[in-house]
Amino acid sequence: MTSDAWKATVLASCAAASPLCADVTIDTDQVAAVADWMRFEVFPPIGGDQPDAERPSLPDRDAQIDFALVTTAINFAYTDFETGVPWSVEHEGRELVDADAMFLRFEQAVAAGVPVLSGAWLAGVTEAQLAEVLHGPRPIPLLAERVRVLNEIGAVLVERYGGRFSAFVADCPPRAYADGAGLLERLTAEFGQFDDSGVLHGVPVRLDKLAQLGVWTLHRLGLVALEDLDSLSVFADYIVPAALRAMRVLHYSPALAAEVDAGRVVPAGSDLENEIRVQTVVACALLTDALNERRSAPVVNAQVDYRFWSAFHDLIRPHHLTITTRY
Repeated sequence: MTSDAWKATVLASCAAASPLCADVTIDTDQVAAVADWMRFEVFPPIGGDQPDAERPSLPDRDAQIDFALVTTAINFAYTDFETGVPWSVEHEGRELVDADAMFLRFEQAVAAGVPVLSGAWLAGVTEAQLAEVLHGPRPIPLLAERVRVLNEIGAVLVERYGGRFSAFVADCPPRAYADGAGLLERLTAEFGQFDDSGVLHGVPVRLDKLAQLGVWTLHRLGLVALEDLDSLSVFADYIVPAALRAMRVLHYSPALAAEVDAGRVVPAGSDLENEIRVQTVVACALLTDALNERRSAPVVNAQVDYRFWSAFHDLIRPHHLTITTRY
């Protein structure tokens, strides 16, 4: 376990709690088995050389930074908790699901002149206004919660950073961790939406899904050259643990499996939810290490995460359902 991620706050805290988990366990033999075949895959590049299709259609670097972090802040909970159907929109004959649909709607709003990246607009946006931006055949879940998040973030941006996330990023060193001054550390300290922490079996844990995703996105798009990319863990959400379970890397207890498979809500902040997320972080870090033992071209945790998310996010069901704004 040589990756710097094991020393960083998220993975170190999850690794401390992992041995105490009883309802979600990791099959280390299966980690090795998956690594044996996954080592031959081509993983996405890690920064700066993404195809134009991956980039938001925005005029400059600052606007792209604003777009990345504003959309990351509301990149959560797309599945309807009553029906189990994911939120989606139709575009040019294709169905875009979850985050892809949200990114499209925000790009369209920017193109239409709606100031959706401005702190002032975010601070004052209403449910009706956001519903108009995120229109589709079905309402997006947790609309009121998304409005609350954007209002809070907008207020901070206006008060401290001239209404722009790009000004916040310019005020940080290009590191996730820097003795409290890193991008990841400051996102979680200054913006409540990005503070994703809890306690599992008496052990304080940090997951910081959205904050890590935001920092990775900035690096992946070549907007920030992150100096400590290897310190990031995977982003503990709904899809990655479902993929790991499908690959038999994660095993759920009969009681938890019954809840997930029946589509019943796993309460936010519960031991069951935290076990799923903690073990997702640890299992993927073990898989990353196993891959790097087998490959000449090393990968980082974020690449492994994206491999699972991109392959499974519009297909895999059931995944656990938790009513939360954290992921």
